[in-house]
Amino acid sequence: MNPSHSEIPRGVKRTVCACEQCKACCKRQPGPLIPGDFERIQKHLGVTDEEMRKLFWASPGALVKDTGTGEVRRVGTITPQYKKGRCVFLDANDRCTIHAVAPFGCAYFDTHQGRSYAHALSCWATRAQEESAEYQALRNTLSYATHHKPIPY
Repeated sequence: MNPSHSEIPRGVKRTVCACEQCKACCKRQPGPLIPGDFERIQKHLGVTDEEMRKLFWASPGALVKDTGTGEVRRVGTITPQYKKGRCVFLDANDRCTIHAVAPFGCAYFDTHQGRSYAHALSCWATRAQEESAEYQALRNTLSYATHHKPIPY
């Protein structure tokens, strides 16, 4: 089963911030999708699969560490494409054209969140991405990202 925004952990609320710091993230690295986001955004846009695949790409994703085994692995993600120094969904006024259906990584994170809160939310999303065979199969049909800026920790 694909998680949806309605299945996000209890107490997690969509961000409402649109300050300059938060909008700058849309220019550095668009947020990742969770399973179900691609289809939800496609329905909102009313476009074909082919048209959707031109708007998103396969990102290298997140590095995760299994605390039990110490194994480090990468979980690939899907993100909006980044062109001309910005997310493809940003308009000329730095407003998100799909804000109402923004990907999980955009809708639930902002630059003012505490590190532990953001980490817990990232762990939930990464698990959902990794455990969804449909999400990873979709990712394998997309062009590979030509722009990726890992977030330094």
